[in-house]
Amino acid sequence: MLYNLLLRIYNRYRPQEGWLSVWLLLAIAGTLTASVAMAEWVPEGSVVNLTALVGLLVGALLAKGRMRAIPAGLLILGYALASSALYLAGAMPWHILLQRGDMPAVAFARQSLALFLDRMGGWLRAALQGGSSEETIAFAFGLGLLAGLATAYLAWSTYRRHQPLAGLTVLGLALALNSYYSSGDADAWLVAIFVGLATLLAAAIYFADLERSWTRQGTDYSGQIRLELLLAALAVAMGLLAVSFVLPAIRFRAIAHAFRQTAPVQQAEETLQRVFAGVRDPFPEGSGGGGAGGPGILPRAFLLGNAPELSETLVMTATLSGPAGLHWQATSYDIYTGRGWARSEERQESFPAGVDLPHPTFSQQTVLTQTIYWRLDERRTRYTMGRPLRFDQETTTYWRGLDDFVRALGPPDAGRRYTVVSELPTSAAELLRQARLADVPPALLARYTQLPGQLPGRVGELAQEITAGLATPYDQARAIERFLRQYPYSLDVPPPPTTRDPVDFFLFELQSGYCDYYASAMVVLARSVGLPARLDIGYLSQPEDARGVQTIYHINAHSWPEVYFPGYGWVAFEPTASFPTAGQGPATRPGDLDPPAFDQPAPPLPQPDTPPPAGRISAWWSLPPILLILLGWWLFNRWQAQQLALDGVLWAYARLQRAGRGLGQPTPPSQTPAEFQQALLQRLAALPAGPRLARLLAPTRPGIETLVQSFTRRQYSPDKPTPAGQKAARATWRQLRTPLLLARWLRRRQGGDRG
Repeated sequence: MLYNLLLRIYNRYRPQEGWLSVWLLLAIAGTLTASVAMAEWVPEGSVVNLTALVGLLVGALLAKGRMRAIPAGLLILGYALASSALYLAGAMPWHILLQRGDMPAVAFARQSLALFLDRMGGWLRAALQGGSSEETIAFAFGLGLLAGLATAYLAWSTYRRHQPLAGLTVLGLALALNSYYSSGDADAWLVAIFVGLATLLAAAIYFADLERSWTRQGTDYSGQIRLELLLAALAVAMGLLAVSFVLPAIRFRAIAHAFRQTAPVQQAEETLQRVFAGVRDPFPEGSGGGGAGGPGILPRAFLLGNAPELSETLVMTATLSGPAGLHWQATSYDIYTGRGWARSEERQESFPAGVDLPHPTFSQQTVLTQTIYWRLDERRTRYTMGRPLRFDQETTTYWRGLDDFVRALGPPDAGRRYTVVSELPTSAAELLRQARLADVPPALLARYTQLPGQLPGRVGELAQEITAGLATPYDQARAIERFLRQYPYSLDVPPPPTTRDPVDFFLFELQSGYCDYYASAMVVLARSVGLPARLDIGYLSQPEDARGVQTIYHINAHSWPEVYFPGYGWVAFEPTASFPTAGQGPATRPGDLDPPAFDQPAPPLPQPDTPPPAGRISAWWSLPPILLILLGWWLFNRWQAQQLALDGVLWAYARLQRAGRGLGQPTPPSQTPAEFQQALLQRLAALPAGPRLARLLAPTRPGIETLVQSFTRRQYSPDKPTPAGQKAARATWRQLRTPLLLARWLRRRQGGDRG
């Protein structure tokens, strides 16, 4: 049944223009996707591969149907929007659906879409409010949408309007613009390939139109004409390329450069560079974008070796009114790469002095005021204790999405002293135990539970063991914190091997280290059990002197984890051994405090075991395409076997019956060959035709009679057909094929069988 369904779909949608047109369209679309891939505009640029293919397929199917242009265009636009959004959001979790069922897959898709909308919303806010954004997902979304629409229009203009030049012009313009702005040498060859393929496509469609015209008019022609026309088109394409190299070169890039110097164009480019600051700049001499934070191994790696000069290097002094926290925060990291930490794209927004920053509202917060004097260098980073609310000077802030604060920078000429009002979460443990993961915003949960696919599986298993039997996120976080504080603190440790995950290396082999290892391990373990967590860096708070001044040295550089609790915000934890926890005061130097005592014995340290697995879910990604490939191969082999099993007479008679069904002639099992012949000839005789069509249909009667007689002898006579007879039957059918196709077209034109 499935085979018959696929065969019916194949016969319904197979292109009358020939399969060559399909391969040419795919190759032409491939020149655009290859050009975008070579440009490397954004990390998500691979979305073009999907949307270009979807657009080409949807455009071709709609062109072969009966839908009008406007509804078809709206449907194509919907497909392009949906495919771009779903791909960029990563909201097609086949691996989760196969492993864990539909409910976890739906939750994952919901979180992924929420994160996508949050990132798009953050970019849109920056664009509308005059800010700058390094968010690249909006640019990738535009690339995917335009690629899908361009390839869909190419398929529509080719198969519906039979005017491929219109679609080729749109796609060629997109290819030319991408080639110019990407400044890539390889794009010249892609343009050359595009010209050749476009010429061949135009020739193939032109010949298909000629064939239909000749068939309608009953004109006899040779099948060799197609090959000759394609060879001529190829010669024309080669000639065009040769002429382009022989003629004197016109300095198009110089002309374009002069065009870019005009005031409106420069203003437009400045706006685009502001809102798409994260996109690769094709003209380095101008202002360009860049990532918010590149991936590193460990942010505080300079602490290794505990160089004596670090202990004596003064970085800042600070006074504050209100209870002191544990950390002076500079920024946070959200992406764990499996080799270290990176920051995702950020949007930039400036606020005047004294204006409150648009943070979400949390309960149980303590407000405090700090005055900081930065003494080390000309750094613009604004260190704060807790979440900053407002500064006494103009400040440039950086955000993830709509309202996820990352960091703040002061103006270049504001000096080294600044005052900031901030707030610290001071919620009691009893209140934090009431927070539920179900109340965490889906976008935030998706962003801060990310883990690399190659994370060794034993890390997640260890997290499950540590938190087993604990019902609340707060208790799970505290259990992970207490577990990690068993590891001895040391700066005398080697860096992680280049082939190893740093967290896995710390937990199972190194089993000692400094703050980066502890903080990274807690974030990864927390995320492994579903807790939203991030890594913060800055400096450890120090005791105040008699004047109420904290003095911070370079050796006080520190990193620590934070876990998000809905309603209360980000709460800091301290898994680093010998460093103070929330209930202890600030420390002076790493190692000055003894590890805190625990009421219950801590779990034993994990021991090294077998090498970590390469990944946990990567193998499942290949299952759906493998199944589709196997199904297609099985269907093809079955069809081929059926064709080979038929001799020439059966093969020709089966096609005659299928042609009869196309003319509305039923073929019930009880019908004899003679009855089928009589009914088919009567149906053909009932078709009104002019003199030319009558001459074309005239040979069908003797041909049908010959095939039916051959089939009757084949079935009911003891003498089986010879190879020559089988060959003759196949030749007879080939003579009948075109007239019967014309008769089928004539019947459709009349509106079907009315008799």
